[in-house]
Amino acid sequence: MKNVFAILFLIFFGAVLYGLTLRGVYGNFASSEVKNNLDQTTKPLELSPERGRYLLTVSLAENKSFALSKELADAAYPDVGYYEGRFYVYFAPGISLLALPFYLIGKSYQVAQVGAFSVISLFAILNLVFLFLIGRKILNLSVALALLAALIFGFAASSWSYAITLYQHHVTTFFILSSFYAVWRYKDAGRWSWFWGVYVWFCFGYGIAIDYPNALLIFPVIIYFFIVSVKYRLNDEGLKINARPTFFLTSVIFIMLIALHGYYNHQEFGSWKRLSGSLVGYKSIIEENIIQDDGGKEKLKELATRKSNIVRFFAEEKLARGFNVLMFSRDRGLFLYAPIFLLGILGLFMSAGRVNLELGILYSLIGINVFLYSSWGDPWGGWAFGPRYLIPTMAVLSLFIADFLSHASWKWTGRMTAFLFIIYSSAVSLMGALTTNAVPPKIEADPLGARYGIARAFEYFQKQESSSFLFNHYFVHQGISLEQYYYMILALVAMVFAVVLFILPLFEEKKL
Repeated sequence: MKNVFAILFLIFFGAVLYGLTLRGVYGNFASSEVKNNLDQTTKPLELSPERGRYLLTVSLAENKSFALSKELADAAYPDVGYYEGRFYVYFAPGISLLALPFYLIGKSYQVAQVGAFSVISLFAILNLVFLFLIGRKILNLSVALALLAALIFGFAASSWSYAITLYQHHVTTFFILSSFYAVWRYKDAGRWSWFWGVYVWFCFGYGIAIDYPNALLIFPVIIYFFIVSVKYRLNDEGLKINARPTFFLTSVIFIMLIALHGYYNHQEFGSWKRLSGSLVGYKSIIEENIIQDDGGKEKLKELATRKSNIVRFFAEEKLARGFNVLMFSRDRGLFLYAPIFLLGILGLFMSAGRVNLELGILYSLIGINVFLYSSWGDPWGGWAFGPRYLIPTMAVLSLFIADFLSHASWKWTGRMTAFLFIIYSSAVSLMGALTTNAVPPKIEADPLGARYGIARAFEYFQKQESSSFLFNHYFVHQGISLEQYYYMILALVAMVFAVVLFILPLFEEKKL
């Protein structure tokens, strides 16, 4: 029953805080209203990732097409590709498909964009639930510490800024966490094994349609799935290997999803293996003015051959620089934006002495995420608030923070240290959530004479410019300033963390 109440609390608290910070504007605006208006800093479509995904949702809803009209392509510019007279956003279509029903519901209430964005908040809330379940059932944490892990990821990390807009990171994290939990349930070999097997393969297959690097990010879970499906037995006759047929039978779901995605690529781009990100850029076409040229087709072929292979953006020689950017830099460093994760690193080292299969998979989830994006050509993630590529790592590290507090010998000192780190981390995260994700990396900010890092969000905070739908359309009309709104939310967050860290453990210790 305690677990049920904890989950209900996470759902309620997540809905309140994500609702208070959800980005959006009132009204079902036309695509002509995007440029030089809703694509500006602190507006809901300020950056190309959410803009492109949202406009693809609009195209699916209004035009029943994955291809964008010329008007939508101009609004989604510059992350738009061109193929045989049609325009496509560079992003995988999975997020836009998930947002479609929420867009249609919101449209009926004159908040189509807010409705579309709310789908990510729903997945962010589910992430809180699965972090709690993993903490309780797999890591054997107390209710208080499992709650703490979920709350740290939700509200003491820059993941908050991406729970309220149309990015892929929370959906990716959901597929990783929920499929990891599903394999653990499958491991028991109960009568629901087939269901958990189907779900794992579904997460892997649809996860690739969410974001192509998910093929690697979710892969450790598939290895976990395979390991628990195979039994080794050594006897007088030698080594015998028995594999549970469910592993192979349920993989049909994955094969079907991959085949469907290949069919989509073939229908839209002419080849099952051609991805939207490999198309000739609309920006290049405009800059070279070739759409109406007589030799346009030949020029397009030339551009296509010059188009970089996506895989080339990953290179081992970039690893050291990328790792420094993601972990320590002023513009994206994880430990600058959220120093609470330093305790997660301590938790990783402390858990090494009692490593088991599940802990090993959690280590690998962190390792592959960090390695992949440290070697990525753009570890900054474009203009972004914090290291957005490390959101899956933030989720897993949150579990290790709680695990560290569970095993630390100086419990109350450790909790007080954690609380101080949490308050700072939450203050920074909330600042970004209420203002902007349009934070340039230093190498771009310096030539522009712009601020970067946390200072960029603080600049808009001082200007009283917020992206929050509820603040702009309700609270500001009640005479509440952005500063007051910020401190009200931060006080609520601090109070909940204080209860979870210092009060709930007292009740649990009394029962022991």
